[in-house]
This record gives sequence, structure tokens and C-alpha cells, in this order.
Amino acid sequence: MKTPCVHSCNGLCNALTLAEHREAEAIKEYRDYAAGCDYPEVRDILETLVREREKMLALLREQRAALEVKFATLDRINESFS
Repeated sequence: MKTPCVHSCNGLCNALTLAEHREAEAIKEYRDYAAGCDYPEVRDILETLVREREKMLALLREQRAALEVKFATLDRINESFS
């Protein structure tokens, strides 16, 4: 990650967004390689990598969504004291 951490995740953290983007790009690249591959064993390996990366991408999205809910809840709590 090239941008420094601001140590305030609420609405400012790009780490998970960047990780999601990189996973999506890796999936696309592995799919392209697998589509053009003539060697069955190599194609199987690439397709396995795609499946595993898709699982990680789903996990990242799920965790980021959970954090967004948590931050929104904390924001509402803080606003209620204002």
C-alpha cells in the first residue's frame, strides 16, 4: 500500500478497498491465463487459484460490509450525544 495509514478507519481506510481491487484483478488475470492455456494440469491450477481468490474476495467484501455497519452504528451513537 503506497498511501500511509491515517490510523482512522472510519470512512478513510483504503486498505480493504485496495485489497479487493487487487484480488479482482488477480482473478481476471488468472481467468485469462486459464482460458488461453492448452495444458490441462496448468489450467486446473489456475482455475483453483481463481476459486480460492473468489473466496477471499467474498470474505473481504463481507468483512468490509460488517465494518461499515459497525462504523455507521458508532456514528449514530456519537451523534445522539451531540
